[in-house]
Amino acid sequence: MMRIQSSYSTALVCSVTLHAVLLALIIVGWTPEHKKTQVQPRYIKATLLQMEPSKAPTIKKPTTTRTTNSDQQKKRAAEKKKAEAKKREERKQRKAKKQRAEKKQREERAIKERANQEKIRKQKLADAKKQAEAKKQAEARKLAEAKKQAAEKARQKELELAFADALDDEEQFISAGQNEQLVGSYSDYIVERIANNWSRPSSARRGMEVVLSIQMVPTGQVVSVTVVKSSGNDAFDRSAEQAVYKVDRFDKIQELSRAQPRVFESTFRRFRLLFRPDDLRL
Repeated sequence: MMRIQSSYSTALVCSVTLHAVLLALIIVGWTPEHKKTQVQPRYIKATLLQMEPSKAPTIKKPTTTRTTNSDQQKKRAAEKKKAEAKKREERKQRKAKKQRAEKKQREERAIKERANQEKIRKQKLADAKKQAEAKKQAEARKLAEAKKQAAEKARQKELELAFADALDDEEQFISAGQNEQLVGSYSDYIVERIANNWSRPSSARRGMEVVLSIQMVPTGQVVSVTVVKSSGNDAFDRSAEQAVYKVDRFDKIQELSRAQPRVFESTFRRFRLLFRPDDLRL
């Protein structure tokens, strides 16, 4: 389109110039000196390819170039802006992707940590249960052993007691004869002392008897005398009590309590005396 406009413009300029020259010659009246020659006007054939009356006189090449450059700059700026926006979007997407990946990693670590904690908790529960069971079994064994030892100890104690009883019985059996002689000897001593201190009342008759309960301390001192069974004669009963109180103290009983305390405790601390005038005896 630009080539067509250029050719058209050149032809138009040449035609206008030629017509102006011819018009000037006619006006001036130019005549050749030697002979008058008729000049035939030259015609230039021009073909109008396209006529645009409104735009033909003005050619705006520079403006078109400036507009084109401005459009290109705007285009480049838009492309640059678009590229920058694309880069920002890519960075944003990469950042979001990274954040999603990090979040996923955190969640996976959290899940793994929870699973590990749950595993540890279950292991602790299992260990505690195992320890409790072991403790329970140990306590049961300890209790069974304690019961066994207690039973064995009780059995041994029973054996010891049985042996001690048997030994004591044997000792008592062996010493019974000796003690019997010893008791008989001290009994005769007591009867003799009481008889020596008895004053026969006038109402006493043969066959009368009274049973007295006599209590002494290890020194042989008489503590109390009580009538257990009366003779029926108050004077006779009182004479028997007074005879014991007159003795007051049996010296040999003190020797017995020191030498044979068991004999004293079992026989002479508290004993009964059958008192008869013709035959005083314990």
